[in-house]
Amino acid sequence: MLKKILPETLLMLLLISTATLLFNIQQVKAGDTIYIHADGSIDPITANITRTDDVTYTFNGTNYDSLVIERSNIIVDGAGYALQAKSGNGIDISSQSNVTITNMTIAMYGLSYYGIRLYYSSYNTISNCSIHYASTGISIEHSSYNNICGNNITGNNIAIGLSGDSNYNLIHENKLTSNNDYGISLGGSYNSAYWNNITDNEIGISVGGHSHNIYGNNVTRNTRQNGEGIVIVSYGNSNVSGNFIAENRYGIFLRPSTIYGPNILKDNVITNNTHLNFGITNYNAELAKYYDDIDSSNTVNGKPIYYWAVREDDTLPLDAGFVALINCKNITIQNLTLKNNLEGMLLAYSHNCTISGNNITDNGDILFGGGGIVLYRSSNNLIHKNNVATNHWTGNGIVLDTYSSNNALSENNLTKNDLGVWFYWSNYNDFSMNSMENNLKGVLLDYSTNNTIYHNNMIGPSDYAIRINARFNNISANNMVYHKCGIELTWDNNIIVGNNIMENYETGVVLMGKNNLFFHNNLIDNAQHISVTSSPSIVNSWDNGYPPGGNYWTGYEDKYPNATELDNSGLWNTSYVINEYNIDHFPLMAPTEPITRKFPAYDNLKVEICSNSSLSAFQFNVTDKKLCFNVTGPAGTNGFCNVSIPENLLWGDFSLFINGIPLVEGVNYTKTYDGTRYIFYLVYTHSEHIVEIVGTEAIHEFPSAIILPLLMVLTMFAVIFRKRKAPRKL
Repeated sequence: MLKKILPETLLMLLLISTATLLFNIQQVKAGDTIYIHADGSIDPITANITRTDDVTYTFNGTNYDSLVIERSNIIVDGAGYALQAKSGNGIDISSQSNVTITNMTIAMYGLSYYGIRLYYSSYNTISNCSIHYASTGISIEHSSYNNICGNNITGNNIAIGLSGDSNYNLIHENKLTSNNDYGISLGGSYNSAYWNNITDNEIGISVGGHSHNIYGNNVTRNTRQNGEGIVIVSYGNSNVSGNFIAENRYGIFLRPSTIYGPNILKDNVITNNTHLNFGITNYNAELAKYYDDIDSSNTVNGKPIYYWAVREDDTLPLDAGFVALINCKNITIQNLTLKNNLEGMLLAYSHNCTISGNNITDNGDILFGGGGIVLYRSSNNLIHKNNVATNHWTGNGIVLDTYSSNNALSENNLTKNDLGVWFYWSNYNDFSMNSMENNLKGVLLDYSTNNTIYHNNMIGPSDYAIRINARFNNISANNMVYHKCGIELTWDNNIIVGNNIMENYETGVVLMGKNNLFFHNNLIDNAQHISVTSSPSIVNSWDNGYPPGGNYWTGYEDKYPNATELDNSGLWNTSYVINEYNIDHFPLMAPTEPITRKFPAYDNLKVEICSNSSLSAFQFNVTDKKLCFNVTGPAGTNGFCNVSIPENLLWGDFSLFINGIPLVEGVNYTKTYDGTRYIFYLVYTHSEHIVEIVGTEAIHEFPSAIILPLLMVLTMFAVIFRKRKAPRKL
């Protein structure tokens, strides 16, 4: 019996021992850190690593844990196998040198750790590795003279990151793709990144630190989030040359830093970046920080970059793709086509230059700033007859930034910009006779004094025609038509005179400032003329006394039906009250200049009337084939109306009347026909008159917009009626 039990017991013990061994091996794979100790030993010995001599360590299978290397002067060859670390860094090398990591795949879990970390470690090589799903694929911290080459690093947050005092590292011939943040983030100094393919990251290469060499890289299709190709934020002295930067969202951006050393950019091809190609993002810099060496061997979409410093009395070549003038004088920039850069042109510390006749489109960016024409600390320049526009409201038109003063901006066309013109801490500028249309925002005055905004045509739709966050500016003789707000005024002591503030679809004037002077403005057909806080602190002047008077207000006659003219002065005798602290004591009876107004008449047809009179009580009567309206003006002065009537509204033989008295064609009025409209020009002596224009034919009683639905309804009834009357079939 004992002989039978003994073999069975021994067999059971053997099975238990084997199971325990297998369990312990699996536990090594699941969670232990693997070490190559300073004495050369491998811990645990069950790791899938073979030591063939004192130098070479070779994977003989997949390892599932972090590898910590505590020994210098060795080679760790993955032999094509993987290291899959579920916690900790993939490979951690601290205070070692002459370590080579090669031929392996490192796959992390959860983007929480580094794929390979070099910490205070120099003269190491990482080559021919694939690294995935790490916080940083290869992290080089306080480590120098390392060689990173031929790796495929994808799906991390950062592919390769250098930080701290990391110098003289070589990063070359790597494929860095689909990383959430940076392809290469350079810190430290004297590092070289060359011949890398960098694709589908948020930022291809970020150049921090100083004195780097970045050359021969293909930086393409980096479109994640902001999608920048190369961003130079270094302290200077970096050489960025011979790179191909294409199909990113943004190409190359320079951001002058607090410590200066000129960067060198040569032979870079910047092309077909989907939003912007080239630009400078930090204007708040001293003059010295702009002295980069950027020559015309750099191109944007095949056209040279002209980055001129300390030049005088010259003219920009006509083939320019980007223009920057740094500390220049008397430079002429004319007849250029500049598009798709952060700045179409930038003037920094440059004076007495002429910018004229240029077509500057799709520059600037809501996120990074810039604009079509940007001046920084630049004065006495002429900006004249340029077209500054974007297709999709993506950037600013003209920016005058930080002590850019005594500039003249005239007869420019500004269309579809995010912000048409921005004055920021810039004084004594003249902005006159410019055309602005369909910008998201018009003119913004921020902390800028003694500027003149004169005789500009500002057409919406937009948030505002002018916003004034400043003092002592003169806003005069501008047309502000069809904005959410004509003028938004938050500060004090500005003069607002002689403007047409018209047809603004929310408010003519939004007022939060005090001691401003408004007079001789025409406030016409705004949804609300004035929005102002009823507060003793918000007090403004709304007239220039008697007899100059105040402002013209449409709707005045309805609000004050018993008002009459004051002493043949052209002023009403009843004040226009905004609130108890803001009163126009001498409102004008007629606009200060002829105003064109469009009156909806019938079925989306509009009658257009240009007049120097106050117009009211417009009516069109289709039955009587007659339109009529009231005209009012200062007694004894001459008045006129130019009335345009669509030919499909009213036509035939016309009769005109004033106050029921027939007018004689050729004596009291003229009539012309331009192929689509009948145009009547009437003259009269002002008082209050009723004007009537009567035709013999007029539009049908039913507007065309309802004729088709009406016919459909009638047809339906006809069909129903026919069905009901149809004889029964036998």
